Amino acid sequence: RMRDKNLLHWRQVTVFLEAVILLFVAFIPLTHNFLANSLTSFACGMQVESFRKIHGNGIATTMCIGNLRTGTQNFCEFVERREWKHLKKSLLYYGIILFFVIGAIIGNQVIRWQGIRAIMVSSALLAAAFLLMFTEGKRTQMQRSK
Repeated sequence: RMRDKNLLHWRQVTVFLEAVILLFVAFIPLTHNFLANSLTSFACGMQVESFRKIHGNGIATTMCIGNLRTGTQNFCEFVERREWKHLKKSLLYYGIILFFVIGAIIGNQVIRWQGIRAIMVSSALLAAAFLLMFTEGKRTQMQRSK
């Protein structure tokens, strides 16, 4: 129904729900770690399922091993065949890994700064991504109308 009215894309709903879930997790007492871990895992599962492809390439947004294998496979194919499309794909995968690592480093620093409430930063970043998705949607709509 939302797609017909051009209000929200289903991925926006997913990102919004992830932000809400992680914000809720920030206020769960430490005595309920099982609930907090379960909800965080659920949010990660939503992320994995919602963002499985970038530019038509299968991507794992919450882990690195598969991305490392695929990036390396594409790099080896570039070295062997000298086809630039394989280099571009390998750089995409390595770039995703790089940002994963940067996020882990920043996350570690935020834990030192915020302690058990550090997950609220993830929630804020997801909220920002949710809002940014509106600008991308507007741009896509304007391009279609031209």
